[in-house]
Amino acid sequence: MHAPQSITRHVVLISGFRQRHGRATTGLDDLWHRLRSDLVGPDCAVWLKCWDDDFRSLAAQIKRYSHGKNVRVSVAAYSWGVGHGAVTLAKELKHYGIDIDVLYSIDGVYRHWLPIRSLFSRGNPLAPRIVVPTNVRSVVYWRQTTNYPQGHELIAESDQHQVIVAGNDNDGVIEGYTHQQIDNARHPHEVIYQREVGQ
Repeated sequence: MHAPQSITRHVVLISGFRQRHGRATTGLDDLWHRLRSDLVGPDCAVWLKCWDDDFRSLAAQIKRYSHGKNVRVSVAAYSWGVGHGAVTLAKELKHYGIDIDVLYSIDGVYRHWLPIRSLFSRGNPLAPRIVVPTNVRSVVYWRQTTNYPQGHELIAESDQHQVIVAGNDNDGVIEGYTHQQIDNARHPHEVIYQREVGQ
């Protein structure tokens, strides 16, 4: 019997609040289909998760499927998928010594225990901030300013090892989209697709 193939590359897409499997197709569903078509192979998996899925189990699967080899993980997330899902996944992967190479944040919103604070814009001094765990090497973010909630500020847990950059020259702002629409925006999809498939 031969040894199982190691899966050493993982791309994880994490949807936002009110987006569930089986509901109407979302922007991240579309991106997942594109990435899955061009990336999935014996050594690569593309996952589609909800913001509140069991990320401890996913981290354990990623570790187990590596069979001791180095793993490359990328995450694209939207809304609470950033502020809860991606942050939770990063913390769980950290237990295994696994880094996230890049987190693509689309209007990432912190999931506060007091829900009204999730609606505070990043300019409000009471607005929560999303602390990006140290094992996330880089973040590319996009956001909107049309309605609420709006993407919260992302800050590095460790300034020495992490890079956080806007996805465009407008501090990441994509004009003409609401929070509910921005995961359908073409620009983030194209950047993510080119960076992940073009490697």
